[in-house]
Amino acid sequence: MTLLKMQVADGVSGNEKIGRYEIDLRIKDMIRDGVDAEVIYPTTGLLTPRLNDRDLELASCEVYNDWVLKHFEAHPDIFVPAAILPVCSIEDAVAELKRCVSLGYRTAMIPGRLPTEVPKYNSDAWDALWEVAASAKLPLILHSGTGGETTMERGFGAALINYMLSGRGPIDSVAYLVASGALDRFPDLTVATMECGSSYLNYLAEILDEIYPAHIHYVRPKLSRKPSEIIAQQVKAAFSHDRSAVENRHVLGHQTLMFATDYPHLEGSFPYSREVIAENFRGIAISEQEKADILGLTAAKLFGIANPKVLTDA
Repeated sequence: MTLLKMQVADGVSGNEKIGRYEIDLRIKDMIRDGVDAEVIYPTTGLLTPRLNDRDLELASCEVYNDWVLKHFEAHPDIFVPAAILPVCSIEDAVAELKRCVSLGYRTAMIPGRLPTEVPKYNSDAWDALWEVAASAKLPLILHSGTGGETTMERGFGAALINYMLSGRGPIDSVAYLVASGALDRFPDLTVATMECGSSYLNYLAEILDEIYPAHIHYVRPKLSRKPSEIIAQQVKAAFSHDRSAVENRHVLGHQTLMFATDYPHLEGSFPYSREVIAENFRGIAISEQEKADILGLTAAKLFGIANPKVLTDA
């Protein structure tokens, strides 16, 4: 998302979110917060892998994917809808992704946690899906809170613990995709995590780089590149509040980082995104080009947003 210097919309004050459902109102909130473009995710559509009904899951994904693309078709450089895929079977996911590619989708979501009856992401049975996405240069998104059960704890601290655990699914999935060689086999495949922060990338890269040569005799399959190189080249991570990711961007390269407002969630940065950005960058020696990439140009390239604007204020 590209953050620009814009004026506050007339007649709106405080942190009221007027654009949850209506496109015109959504654009007003974007202008107010200085946001150029957004990737659009579903609401209850995030829960389709929990339906436990193949016909219902297939129909839900098809209906949603047909509707949301048409709903935003007049604003292709402002909104990028993400398709949702049925994962009741890998064959179903492949078929729907092929259909979405033919419809003109620029990205699609896969669950952060898979249903227990589906092979995990380290299974080569998923190669058919990776091949479709890689051939179409279509990035796959792992969003927190998707897939299997995400409310795991009750009692004291549960609100914080469950939110933290909801982000573990996508993070663990990235580890599966790197360690299993899936990303190595499909170098044109890019995956991006949403609402998990970005600092985890450095931890994951360093621990996998340590383990890989130490346990090389047990590792299957062998990788053609270091795990950190695979992550640097093929994984992106969106964040709102993650100053440490910006401070340590040189570990993997700043091109792995993308700022996101997480609108309209409570933990998102709206309507204070400029202040949040300033805090993320405060006291850090960073070039204007790096800022522009993190705040929007990397995402614009990844999601095929034409004529992205360059950062003018943060």
